[in-house]
Amino acid sequence: MNLRVYAVWFNMYPGDARERWRDMLLTDSRVRHYWDGRRAIGQLYLQLLPTIWPKRSADTTLPDADALWDAYLLYAPDAQWADRPPDVVSWGTPIYRSTDTLIEGLARMARR
Repeated sequence: MNLRVYAVWFNMYPGDARERWRDMLLTDSRVRHYWDGRRAIGQLYLQLLPTIWPKRSADTTLPDADALWDAYLLYAPDAQWADRPPDVVSWGTPIYRSTDTLIEGLARMARR
């Protein structure tokens, strides 16, 4: 499967900092890492929750922060970002509770 992963990192807890970020957590060559010091992506997706909410993993919990974080967002293979983010196939937060939904979504795409 042709897969791209964009990992966007930003500060959420006291002590989080770019210089303390461990980019070795995702070492696959298909992963691209980005640092978002302003949390702009997380804040954008928090605003989009009403739109993407129906496509959430069953184990998703409502974020209680000023940004969507510790989340995955799965897109169709032909998705492209234009004026706004493309529609998600599925998403979930926190990641550790929604991994099964992510794996199922990836498996469905691989069968196409």
